[in-house]
Amino acid sequence: MDSSTAPMWTASTWVFVIWMIAGSAWGQAVDATNDVSKGRHLAIMLCTTCHVVAPDQPYAPTLSPPAPSFESIAQRAETDGDSLRKFLTTTYQGLDKPKGMPNPVLADSQIRTISAYLLSLRK
Repeated sequence: MDSSTAPMWTASTWVFVIWMIAGSAWGQAVDATNDVSKGRHLAIMLCTTCHVVAPDQPYAPTLSPPAPSFESIAQRAETDGDSLRKFLTTTYQGLDKPKGMPNPVLADSQIRTISAYLLSLRK
């Protein structure tokens, strides 16, 4: 490679690197948006029997009184991704907790998307 092509090769390498970084960042933003959307959809399907998941959900909770709304849960100071994951994987109805939340039997990806939606409700 002679000195006249070296700067062009370097410039094209930098363009490629910047393109890869920008594409990765854009992909992460799209994933986060998709997680919120998927989480909302999943929560409406699974959680509306007991919770107000969204103001426009198709029907009111049948639990009376309803469990805390997703919006109220999102506003709690202690609510974060870790606390939601712990709650969704360890808090279940049983003889010792007859009014506890039933086990939702969620996959890790479902916990991630429902948590993303719930955290998106923070004001």
